[in-house]
Amino acid sequence: MFRSKLVEELAEEVDDTVPIITMGRYGALTDTDRPADDAFIAMMDSAQTIIHLALQDLGPVCIPSTKLSLPGTCWPKEYFSALGRAIYERGVDVEIVLSNPASIPGDLSPTEGAYGNGWDCNDVSSELIKRIKKDFPDAEDDDLREKVSSNLRVCFIRHECGNTWEDGMTMGLHSKHFIVDDIAAYIGSQNLYVCDLAEWGVLIDDEATVQKFMEEYWTPMWEHSHTGEDVDVDVVMDGLDIERDGSDPSEIDDETREMMRIQLLANAGCAKLNVYDHDED
Repeated sequence: MFRSKLVEELAEEVDDTVPIITMGRYGALTDTDRPADDAFIAMMDSAQTIIHLALQDLGPVCIPSTKLSLPGTCWPKEYFSALGRAIYERGVDVEIVLSNPASIPGDLSPTEGAYGNGWDCNDVSSELIKRIKKDFPDAEDDDLREKVSSNLRVCFIRHECGNTWEDGMTMGLHSKHFIVDDIAAYIGSQNLYVCDLAEWGVLIDDEATVQKFMEEYWTPMWEHSHTGEDVDVDVVMDGLDIERDGSDPSEIDDETREMMRIQLLANAGCAKLNVYDHDED
């Protein structure tokens, strides 16, 4: 059990302390309790002004070179509901930086490894607005369009010379990092797209320290990355009826099942390790 008095007493014994809360989850190792997930939602629900997110992706893993989610996968509806509440009810700004599509490390192929699951910024924006529309069914399209224009800003990561490196490879982003109201920040291993792995990270609950995050990391990255070209409001609104969740796994054929296996291993960084191969029975 967390007892603030005990923490305060320990902190008084050390100079220049920074309040940090560790958080994690066991993922699929247990059927109950996702404390880090609950903490993320609580942080989003506490936001009053702005949420910054630097993430690899927000959508589910796709079949390579398509926008077809792997069967059985879906978008992170609980997180999107929390972000949607922040935008629609409280007028919070949400800024998201994502990995560029097809950011494949080294000489690997799309089935061996990639930063990003295959979605663009319009897809992410559409799914978030779709969630707001579901949670607030009386919301008018003009109001939602205004939220996309005024409160929601999504872009791919860039540096001062663009979104590619000298060898032509697009810039990937592997961060799992977000900042709430410029006073608290999470950094760790947990993706916000649905990927039920065991994860761990820390919440830095100290405004002065978070300002260093802003000055040295977020602000320069955002200034180079957000050009306004990655989201088209009309495309976002026209995409609200697109089904982006995966199909029913019971309906897939053997070829699709094998592609699923390969892509899931690639997503976990395991595709080139033959230790994951198995003998045929």
